[in-house]
Amino acid sequence: MTDRSHLIGHAYTPYTFPVEHGKVREFAGAVKDDDPVYRDVEAARAAGYAHLPVPPTFSAVTSHWAVRDTDVLGLDLRRVLAGGAEWEYLGDVVAGEWMTVRSRIADVQYKTGSRGPMTLVITEYDFVNQHEETVMRLRSTVIELGEQ
Repeated sequence: MTDRSHLIGHAYTPYTFPVEHGKVREFAGAVKDDDPVYRDVEAARAAGYAHLPVPPTFSAVTSHWAVRDTDVLGLDLRRVLAGGAEWEYLGDVVAGEWMTVRSRIADVQYKTGSRGPMTLVITEYDFVNQHEETVMRLRSTVIELGEQ
């Protein structure tokens, strides 16, 4: 397995995207969340939001805005698995805002599982609104299984 520990701290190119009210509604529908705050601006305002808030995990569909750096990790995609994600909500994310995502490789770990050696790459993403407030953090793990 390739040693990737030198990648810890690598910062990816930041990207910015609009939080569009239509996309908030579509995502709520896709995850079958029928809470009116995700579809009706008046219901959202009555609940204390400035506009439609994004449903939990909405950030998962924003990576298509990302500028793709060359393959920094050098992973063999035939042996890659999603290792999970954790979200930390620090403020409201609502339609009409702009988010800038700043991400970096936070850690690289090596473990042995039931299928042999594996490399875990942990990336942290900070979602910062147009007021420079960090409103959400995402910590995502990618696992590359060793050759069998």
